[in-house]
Amino acid sequence: MFMAMLLLAAGTPLASAASPAPTAAVPAEIERHYRDYNFVNAFSTRGERTMIASGRAPSERRLGKVARAMKRIAERVEDTDPGIRVGGRGALDETAFRSDLVRIESWRTSKNGEEAWVTLDVSTLDPGPNIILVGKFDEVAAGDSVPSIDAILAARPSRTPEIHTTEVHHWLRMDGTWRRDAATLHFLAN
Repeated sequence: MFMAMLLLAAGTPLASAASPAPTAAVPAEIERHYRDYNFVNAFSTRGERTMIASGRAPSERRLGKVARAMKRIAERVEDTDPGIRVGGRGALDETAFRSDLVRIESWRTSKNGEEAWVTLDVSTLDPGPNIILVGKFDEVAAGDSVPSIDAILAARPSRTPEIHTTEVHHWLRMDGTWRRDAATLHFLAN
């Protein structure tokens, strides 16, 4: 609720998020952003992500791939109001401290196509299942491509308890490139 009020105060048309025209498909660069996000969370631990975010260069091949994905994520996030976030140093912190997996539920654009809202189903990734996924890196994610959310979920233990929440991310097209607003809406109950 607080974030929704902040977005309204900042001039973000929250009410229009429900009314924009739908788009046929999510742009490939946004799909890639969420694939990278899931890859980072699935195939590294919170401690490893924190180490990478602090600037220490990883020597292991798996962590090198994670670091490159974290960098791509950070480059795509636009901190439109840097003063609004407390205690953060930027987008690398977001990937370092979050432990979840996301699936795109819906994609809506404004009438002019320069703004978009992505609704995500977010599921927790507890340390135990996370370690199992890290151990399956060579099996699931060793190639050049980043695995899909379905491939990651298939590799996760089948009896993994999950907590699901919903998030809405705001995207802006800037100079022909989609950039995600750093602020997100978090809905804790479905």
